Amino acid sequence: MALDGEKVRQLRLAKGISQERLALLCNVNKRTVQRAETGAPVALETAAFIAEALSVPALSLRAQIQTNSEQGAAGEVILVPVNSGRRIVDAIRLSFETNLTFEVEPTRDNVNLLGKIAELLEPMVPNIWADPHDEYNPTYAEVIQKQADVNEILPMLAAIGINVFLGAYTASRRHPRYDMDEGHKYVTNRTPFEPAEIVLVVISDTTASHLVRRPADIVDDIPF
Repeated sequence: MALDGEKVRQLRLAKGISQERLALLCNVNKRTVQRAETGAPVALETAAFIAEALSVPALSLRAQIQTNSEQGAAGEVILVPVNSGRRIVDAIRLSFETNLTFEVEPTRDNVNLLGKIAELLEPMVPNIWADPHDEYNPTYAEVIQKQADVNEILPMLAAIGINVFLGAYTASRRHPRYDMDEGHKYVTNRTPFEPAEIVLVVISDTTASHLVRRPADIVDDIPF
């Protein structure tokens, strides 16, 4: 996967971190970071970790020109563990569609924390068919509070071996239109397909450094 090397470098410098520090955050060696900043191909999971360390959506770092072999790798979405409530909240509420999945066996020791993270995240999952008057539309103050609440619970989950993994990809969707006369949303056979960001959020107790998913509806944008 080839990244926009100059953008990676500028984002790193803007955060005031060295190549060595970025490599440490991504659990790779310095040479891998140097390769990324020259536009040389890096592994999909490495690209996802770099994006997370720089606090940007992974797709925003993708180089504009892709080779045929890179296009052939477009079936995988890499999900990385996220320790930022802001990243999780913003990814969900700004997505077209979010798939929230719990891959943890509930027990007496973890059920309260699992319930709390579910209560925090579920209300933000978009419902494209909701009446505009019923759509979740929080104020900025409410968004900040939600981010803080998620930040509070993430270390508690990590302490018992549970992480929130996040990934996103582009799919083709018909975007419903709202009929003011009928009072509901609709699509027809003539409604065009448009690009849509699909976010995957997985709460898991796996010890893996990242998760891999292969959605069947990925379009030709390179996913992470």
